[in-house]
Amino acid sequence: MRCHKLFGETKHSYNVKSNKMKFSILSIILTFLTINLHAQQTRTNVDDLNFYADVIANAGNPIHKQRAHEEFAALFDRWLNSDQFSMKDLESIQWLSVKKPEDESFTLVTWQLLKEEGDNHYYGYVLKDGKAHKLTSSDEDEDLEYDILSADDWAGVLYYNILTVYKDSKPIYILFGYDAHKTYENRKIADVLSFDDGKPVFGSEVFKKQEKGERGVIKTRLVLDYASDSNVSLNFNPSLDMIVLDNLIPRMGRMPGQGPTMLPDGSYVGYKWDGEYFNYIDKIYHETQAEAPFPKPILGKDSRNIIGNNKKTKKKRN
Repeated sequence: MRCHKLFGETKHSYNVKSNKMKFSILSIILTFLTINLHAQQTRTNVDDLNFYADVIANAGNPIHKQRAHEEFAALFDRWLNSDQFSMKDLESIQWLSVKKPEDESFTLVTWQLLKEEGDNHYYGYVLKDGKAHKLTSSDEDEDLEYDILSADDWAGVLYYNILTVYKDSKPIYILFGYDAHKTYENRKIADVLSFDDGKPVFGSEVFKKQEKGERGVIKTRLVLDYASDSNVSLNFNPSLDMIVLDNLIPRMGRMPGQGPTMLPDGSYVGYKWDGEYFNYIDKIYHETQAEAPFPKPILGKDSRNIIGNNKKTKKKRN
């Protein structure tokens, strides 16, 4: 009896161990399959986003662009707010502008939908502290140089650079952006980004222009509207330690139907940070021309595009 009992206990113990081993193996297999499925789904999302982004940028038919954008925007929003999102995958998506400040405290994502000539739309997100703040552009720009804006009435642009400066030991961020504004007119903006209770705020009274004998003007952002067939710069120049921009003068346009427009005269002006304001500096360079130089390519002869990526040969889609 005792032997039989011992044999029974041994058999029972063996079965328990065997079941535990089977369960462990099954758990490992299920974990592997789950990880593999998650990776495949992530790859599928990124591949789909790249496909839609390519159609948005290169399709010849505006209806195809619009449909691709609808799919892209919905998928992108879901992906951003899912556990499948990763910064590495985000930076791999073509035709997006993905920018970070030097302290990497947030990520700025923007893109452009050009339906037809002169019909441009801009979209974006500010990613900060695990939250995705969706940017909704506004067509209202009557007082754009003086307004304080939120994520819900954002001055839509494609950002190409971020500058960090400090005011009262706190960082503020200068965002440089491009807008293919109208058929005959492009726009560049130097905006200011700060955060209020974790939410993005655009604009701050930091751009100061004080000329002799004139009352000083303080703006919340710089806005340059200029002829679409000219090349205008607006960016931070580290050698001069200031924001440098083309000096614009009014001229009659050369394209049929263009009318009066603003063109660079070959000289440059700037704004230099003093810890409180960006103060206007008149005529950094004085090599003015009798006529404003144009036409020039919008993005110049640089091998990079407006968002800082290497230019690619566009593939036309129907």
